[in-house]
Amino acid sequence: MTKEAKKGLRIIPTGERKCIWMDAGVVSYKLCVNQFQCNTCEFDSAMANRVKKSKADAMSDQPIKNQKKEIVDWMAEFKNLPADQRKCRYMLMGEVSYKICPNSFRCGECTFDQMMQDSIQPVMESETNQLPMVAGFHVNDNLYHFRNHTWLRLERNGQYRVGIDDFARRMIGKPKGVKLPPIGREIDMEEYTWSVLHELGDIEFFSPLKGVVTATNQALLEDASLLNQDPYNKGWLMVVDPPSIARSVRNFLKGEETRNWMVEEANHLTASLQKEAGMTMHDGASLVLDFGNQLSKEHWQAIMKKHLFGR
Repeated sequence: MTKEAKKGLRIIPTGERKCIWMDAGVVSYKLCVNQFQCNTCEFDSAMANRVKKSKADAMSDQPIKNQKKEIVDWMAEFKNLPADQRKCRYMLMGEVSYKICPNSFRCGECTFDQMMQDSIQPVMESETNQLPMVAGFHVNDNLYHFRNHTWLRLERNGQYRVGIDDFARRMIGKPKGVKLPPIGREIDMEEYTWSVLHELGDIEFFSPLKGVVTATNQALLEDASLLNQDPYNKGWLMVVDPPSIARSVRNFLKGEETRNWMVEEANHLTASLQKEAGMTMHDGASLVLDFGNQLSKEHWQAIMKKHLFGR
């Protein structure tokens, strides 16, 4: 290999993500450092402005500089690029299975981008009891869910806000306190990271994703009742910055998947209550918020470990 070839060689570190502008061949080397959140990326904004200015110059009678001409030519040829060089950022994020950009990566002018922003940034103002019921439990269809009954919301900065669902809050009941991981801690998926202090025994729970903890709910630490009163809003747990959105989202449930899973979970819980404590839960009936008071400490802990994977 020649010195010139060695000098120009760039190796993308494991786990890093190529910027969409690099993927399309507009720039030779640029890694995404913003979790594909192009709308908040200064580099993307600068590139979009260059594209607009180059396009405006091309429509005028002014001579076009070589660099601007390259951008104009690239825009004209964009639709002819191979599909793997025109992947929409939502495809890279794992939000959609297949979507090719038709708009030269001008996300701010894209109607599909706006639709996706509206869908993944739901307004979380509804009270829990206003959410639709599935098998006796309230379910928020706008959120991702993990199989230990935590929910996840993708924020605009590419990080996930994490909390517990209605199934978990009914099983936990009224906690005495909550312990959360310190900000800056690196956590793995299914690593035990937070716990509930309860009169029937303290229970540890694991994280639904890998990443770095960037925020914790200080209001919840001061008032643990928020976990029971408002699990989808004020009772959230923590915010985690994942190394890869696309890899993380593969493990989550959403929409119809969540609904079908909740029906299965309700059936399993009915069987567990009958076996462990001789309690009967009729089809479609809601579990009372403090049902733990009807169980012995031993039975409550056994059910928590079986259904919420606590320890």
